[in-house]
Amino acid sequence: MNNFVNKHIKWVFSLPALIFMMAMIAVPIAMTFLFSLSDWNLLTGNGMLFNWGKNYPDVLASREFWQSLGITFYYTAIATVAEMLLGLAIALVLNKDFRGKNGVKAVVLLPYMMAPVAVGLMWMLFYEPSSGLLNYIFTTVGLPRSAFVSAKQTVIPAIAAVETWQMTPMVVIVCLAGLSSLPADPMEAARVDGATPIQTFFQVTLPLLTQTLFSIGLLRFIDVFKSFDLIYAMTKGGPANASRTLNLFAYETAFSYYKFGLSSTMLMILFVIVLLLSVLVMKIQRKLVAYYGG
Repeated sequence: MNNFVNKHIKWVFSLPALIFMMAMIAVPIAMTFLFSLSDWNLLTGNGMLFNWGKNYPDVLASREFWQSLGITFYYTAIATVAEMLLGLAIALVLNKDFRGKNGVKAVVLLPYMMAPVAVGLMWMLFYEPSSGLLNYIFTTVGLPRSAFVSAKQTVIPAIAAVETWQMTPMVVIVCLAGLSSLPADPMEAARVDGATPIQTFFQVTLPLLTQTLFSIGLLRFIDVFKSFDLIYAMTKGGPANASRTLNLFAYETAFSYYKFGLSSTMLMILFVIVLLLSVLVMKIQRKLVAYYGG
């Protein structure tokens, strides 16, 4: 017995934490799936009556569901791409040695330490059509005022810009860690061969960073795809449901119309979509890493 414990000591100490973590993940998912198989509606007062999957075709046939899903993908695409490009660019700058580097790092990381609700309320003041800071700047330089979050055409890009402002520091941190761990020999060999900085970046640095970029990109995609607090704080899904993502639609269905069965169904579909896309991204990542010899 003692030999078995000594041989598997790391698992003995890790097992309680692993069981707790699995329970914290599995139990909510199982309960949500169970609710999705029911017609649980607080307004009827009939309790949780099972309809064994009838919610799924009802949700998939809903025009509002597909509209919310499209908005979710649109918002996720803008925010994730912007965060990745901006985060990598800032990380490349901060990877150089210059005076005041630590101070710049502190300023860059500051938005990441703020609560999303506070960030949303702060930016609502900036976006205010009549007296907001951004419209004041626009009028000062001769540009027309913009409604930003009050217009259906601009509300998603406006919120995505705030998401990018707050969460880009996370990408910067991971990219900086990846850049600092890159081997120096390939960079030096490229310089000796006469490669320009741009050629070195695209032919050496970027391929070596592939795994890091895909990892943080996947994390940011999942996080943005299920975003709720920032959007709710800024628009609550408005105007005219133009920023109502799938998470907000599920929340509205549950806590405005008390249809917990339908809401749970939407969340299960959201879970499956994120899971499938994550598997797809990880497969692409493995192929690219193998291609670049990572």
